[in-house]
Amino acid sequence: MAAQHSFWQRLIGWFTGKKTPAAPAITVKDGVWLEQRDQGHYRLGLSSDALEQIGDISFADLPILSDDVLAAGDDILEVESDKAVENFKTPYAGTVVKVNEDLVSDPAKINKNKQADNWVLDLQVV
Repeated sequence: MAAQHSFWQRLIGWFTGKKTPAAPAITVKDGVWLEQRDQGHYRLGLSSDALEQIGDISFADLPILSDDVLAAGDDILEVESDKAVENFKTPYAGTVVKVNEDLVSDPAKINKNKQADNWVLDLQVV
């Protein structure tokens, strides 16, 4: 149970600038979620809805590496499941900062459907 703060504690916190940081906003586009990490820096992953539609993933191919430059609409991940083969694309152009290699070595991790763990790459948007 979260601690309840009195009106005076909240008022003092407001005056002293002690505010809790807002949770990062997550946007979903074409089965890919985007979370802005810093100015122009995004983390991309597979949305929960896309995972539900695809089914259990048995194979994942990550055709990109760190420092690759991507155009909007480039493939970032191909997955194969018992239902379909699906390519996911980046909605933004940018430079790949980091890729989640664990998705290729153990694609079953994606099936656990913890959206924050299903990240594919970090992208610095140009």
